[in-house]
Amino acid sequence: MSPEDPTRLTVSALLDSARDFLRSLLDLRFEQLITPRMLPTLYMLAIAASAYGMLTYAIGGFTQSLAVGLFRLLLVAPVGFVVLVTLCRIGLEFLMVVFRLAVNVSEMAGHTGDIASGLPRIQFWKGLLGGSGKPRPRE
Repeated sequence: MSPEDPTRLTVSALLDSARDFLRSLLDLRFEQLITPRMLPTLYMLAIAASAYGMLTYAIGGFTQSLAVGLFRLLLVAPVGFVVLVTLCRIGLEFLMVVFRLAVNVSEMAGHTGDIASGLPRIQFWKGLLGGSGKPRPRE
């Protein structure tokens, strides 16, 4: 990486990022969402926890017998690791989709308000109430 590389991490950039994260974390009005920014970290923690869990499971098999330990180490642990990481990834992607959907709905609501402000108002309730503002008696 060259010194002019914009992707180069500097101490000041890391401090700014940490400051923004803490500011968002302490935002009591929830104006800024931190969950989407935390997803990569959560995914890495899920990978590490899955690896630790499967390794612990395989070592536990060796305490029973060599055959059970080898079976767990060579077959169950790798498959279990892939399944756990896949399920975590699916869950985090679902969470990201929900946040992106919320942003898009918010943008659509703004556009709808702009469009509706230029349209004439329909006096729907006056027609239902008989034009006088009072409900019509039932027959």
